[in-house]
Amino acid sequence: MLIFNTKTIYFFAFAILCVILSSCNATKYLSPGESLLKETKILFKSGKPIKDKSSLEAELMTFVNQKPNEKLLFFIPKEWIYLKNNQPGDTSWFNTGLKGLGEPPSIYNEALTLKTVQDMENYLLFKKGYYEAKVDYLLDEKRKNRGWETSSGGEIWESNTSEVTYIVAPGDRYRIRDVSYQSEDKRLLAFLETIRSASFVKKGDYIDFTQFELEKSRMSVELQNNGYANFSNNYIEITGDSSQMNKDVDIFIDIRSPLPETTHRKYVTGRINVYTDYYKEQAPEDLTADTLQNIRFLRQSNDFLVKTELLNNSIFFRQGLLLRKEDRQKTFRKLNSLGTYRFVTINPSPDPIHDTIMNFDILLTPYQKKWIFDGGMEGYFSTLGAGQLIGISLSGSLQNRNLLGGSEKYTLKAEWGTAVGINPIQQRTRNISIQNNLNLPSFQDFLGLGKLGWKSGLIKDKFYKSFVEESNTNIALGYSALNIIDFYSLSSFNSSFGFDYTSARGHRYIFRPLGFNLDLYTINDSTRFVDNPLIFLSFKDILGTGFVFRDFSFIYNGLKSRKGNSVIIINNFEASGWEVHLANQFYNTLSGKDDVWSIKRSKTDSISFAKYLRYEFDGRFYKEYSKTNSFASRLNFGIIVPFGKNAASPFIRQFGVGGPNSLRAWNIKEPGPGGYRDPLVKLKEQPAIFVNQGDIKIEANIEYRFKILLLLDGALFLDAGNVWTLKDDPERPGAAFSKNFLSQMAVGAGYGLRLNFGFFNIRFDFGYKIRSPFKDPVLKSQWYTIKEIRQQGLGNVQVAVNYPF
Repeated sequence: MLIFNTKTIYFFAFAILCVILSSCNATKYLSPGESLLKETKILFKSGKPIKDKSSLEAELMTFVNQKPNEKLLFFIPKEWIYLKNNQPGDTSWFNTGLKGLGEPPSIYNEALTLKTVQDMENYLLFKKGYYEAKVDYLLDEKRKNRGWETSSGGEIWESNTSEVTYIVAPGDRYRIRDVSYQSEDKRLLAFLETIRSASFVKKGDYIDFTQFELEKSRMSVELQNNGYANFSNNYIEITGDSSQMNKDVDIFIDIRSPLPETTHRKYVTGRINVYTDYYKEQAPEDLTADTLQNIRFLRQSNDFLVKTELLNNSIFFRQGLLLRKEDRQKTFRKLNSLGTYRFVTINPSPDPIHDTIMNFDILLTPYQKKWIFDGGMEGYFSTLGAGQLIGISLSGSLQNRNLLGGSEKYTLKAEWGTAVGINPIQQRTRNISIQNNLNLPSFQDFLGLGKLGWKSGLIKDKFYKSFVEESNTNIALGYSALNIIDFYSLSSFNSSFGFDYTSARGHRYIFRPLGFNLDLYTINDSTRFVDNPLIFLSFKDILGTGFVFRDFSFIYNGLKSRKGNSVIIINNFEASGWEVHLANQFYNTLSGKDDVWSIKRSKTDSISFAKYLRYEFDGRFYKEYSKTNSFASRLNFGIIVPFGKNAASPFIRQFGVGGPNSLRAWNIKEPGPGGYRDPLVKLKEQPAIFVNQGDIKIEANIEYRFKILLLLDGALFLDAGNVWTLKDDPERPGAAFSKNFLSQMAVGAGYGLRLNFGFFNIRFDFGYKIRSPFKDPVLKSQWYTIKEIRQQGLGNVQVAVNYPF
């Protein structure tokens, strides 16, 4: 057996670092007349406050033509790595990879600085309304007495470093005094007046080129959605007439005519042909046609692959109606989402006889295979002192893209997994699951809940219309079994009915009005919880129900900003048993009884109705500094509140922290709850399986990701979090949530290595405990000393697939 101690690990790490830092001779030298650009910044010089100063600074920084070199791991100059590995004769993959980590030295270039000055000034003058703007620069050169020695004996002296400060004096910013539309097309001009109120360019606003471009796009979209199919931004010209005295501008929005004509043509929809099994060079004489609501469906096969009724309902433009770009886009999204067709093409063509009619050919090319199979395997490895665990999971799915001829997507998924303790070798867990899912490409509101919400005003007209037209209906039925040997086992049956809708902006809404979960527990080792009788309440056999509302999820996907920032927010709210509880209470009121309904299995045994409200928030922020460096963070919060008599949160719906996607210095469900110390943690031979869960979860993670070499990426991370109970537990002191919750946060840090294959990565994370959620009984401290951290060796090794968040 190989045994790695701390000194051995440090020796190998140091040796590898030495090899990297001295791998090749450098052949490029900085001459005494050259200097490295070390910093560029912007200094505003203005006697008045500048509106959105930080945004303006970010916009101006995009015009900087020369930027300083970046640093690897915050402190290693990339130009140094480049120079150390710049030997032309060495083309080995190792040298190429190291050189790719570096950057050619950013040697100060005055011509590029002058170009930046001019570009910034032009942007302020012609794009932002600062008609008196002046931009200059200040160069600060510093002498350095430091050099880099190469293996050939030469030295690369950083004889000078340069810092460039761009001094921006914007002056006063001009405002819009008035906005007027101009066009020879009087009909178009009259229409524009009806939509003026939604304009991005209004009286009193500052001059801003970005707003002008948004206004052009808004006008084009509005016109394209009202029959002007060929209209584009190119027909719009925005000019201004400024007044130097008042520093305001009259804006003229001129709509040019499509020469040689004097008016823009307004189209209505004409003939619509749908080729349901299209392929190139398809002979028209071989096709059979069927017509439904003035739409002509053509096929070459004996029968239509997909029912024409469904295709008809998926087409949102109709013969004789004004042409709307929005309807064509919606049609494309809906047909493409059916999953039956590999390619969807919508081809418009002007009618040869009537010049205001646009005909359409919709070409649908189906997938060749109706059934598809997919399989996968995941591995998991975690080590913590004596508690070492290795796991494997095998999964497979069988999918039919068009089960009943209406693009119904049926999916059968199966998964099997096991986890084995390493020391000693012993099976610790096993699990199996089977899940059936049927996805219907239409809104099937059997209960009428959507219409009720719309009529009551809870759902807005526009959203309800899009939801009905573009959402899918999901029906699910499944079974899963989990056995944590020596602890407990769980058999779970689930079924649900709901809807899934993704908006045009990419935001996702998942609503399940109907849902049932039957969870049956078996305690394999009751001595594990002998001192915690309240835990037994969480292990009762339960039936989770939702007859009108089961759960709702909203996933917000933010677009990446100009600064490289993006946000993802996941909200989930779940309710179980509230309809049963209300009915029970109503019955008790009428009957004068105080019964608690349950499902009797025998005189002494019954299945309780799970009664709880559960909410979870997951917010993620990403910052991309460059193509090879990024920052990721996550804030995760959850709470479950049981209600009713003798209420306890179901164990399966409680929260836990730890593991490869959570606090990586800890194993799954090891920390908590609160400041309570699990008696098993005191043992020298700690278990690899923990069951510490709570009603409240707070977790925060940050991670810096960077490129190392070829397919190898790296990461530095910091994790913090814990779980708590809602109520005091006499058998678990410190487990309940209180005002001192911050002092009970577990904190871990570490580094990661990732094999990045583009579409997925294999992740090796090495987590070190640096703060315990409870105080050490001897040292009375929660923070680990440097010595204790070093004693953790490689740390808690977590192996998983893809990023943790």
